[in-house]
Amino acid sequence: MHFGDSTCRTSYLPEADRIDVVLNARLAEHYRGQRIVSRNVCEDGDTIARFTRPRRWLHLLPRPSRYATDVVAAIPRIDVALVRYGQNDMKVVTPTTFERQVEGLCDRLLADYPGVHVVLETNTWMDPAHGGHARDNANNDVYWERIRRIADRRGWPLVDVAARRRMETAAGNWDFYIRSRVLSQSRFGHLIVDGSHDGEMAGVKWWYGNRHPNPNAVRVTADEEYRTIVATWPDRLPRADGR
Repeated sequence: MHFGDSTCRTSYLPEADRIDVVLNARLAEHYRGQRIVSRNVCEDGDTIARFTRPRRWLHLLPRPSRYATDVVAAIPRIDVALVRYGQNDMKVVTPTTFERQVEGLCDRLLADYPGVHVVLETNTWMDPAHGGHARDNANNDVYWERIRRIADRRGWPLVDVAARRRMETAAGNWDFYIRSRVLSQSRFGHLIVDGSHDGEMAGVKWWYGNRHPNPNAVRVTADEEYRTIVATWPDRLPRADGR
């Protein structure tokens, strides 16, 4: 099961290009003797706090959290949980609070789904030559370092998405993000997820810089998840009940 925000949900992509579908196909090829079911409970704009805290209807009536309704009440068993938060959390909480919230969510999963195997993930790194900025990458990495610290401390597998994208970019594979969602500044009235208009938009400052993954980013991320999972469990995906 995938937990996270819009960078993991990618609701703007066809279902076949989303992380749960792409990863599931890779895992099914490797673990041929197992039936594997992937679920994606990520949500656009989500933070850990927004996911886990009770909601309010009409600002008055309390409602259970999305974690309570969409996960605990709806899904009886989770064997492997891939947790990728931070892109929105870093806008509202300090690195220390973020670290505490990540561990808090994971501990809730461990309590609600005894035996679940937690896999942590980092997230965005952007090529400074194509919309990224060294300062933003450094700020992101302060939060990703907290993820790495938790994984090391708890002995959990880590999918270092940021490090993989940095490595891929150095090798020439830099195209990881959709182009523009801004409708008022362009004649393009639809979402551009690839580089098909890069030539004619050359020099337009806002053309690059969107942090939402494109299909290439999803494939590379799924590959890094696949490598981590198979390295951790070479022969068989684990079940929470140990069977």
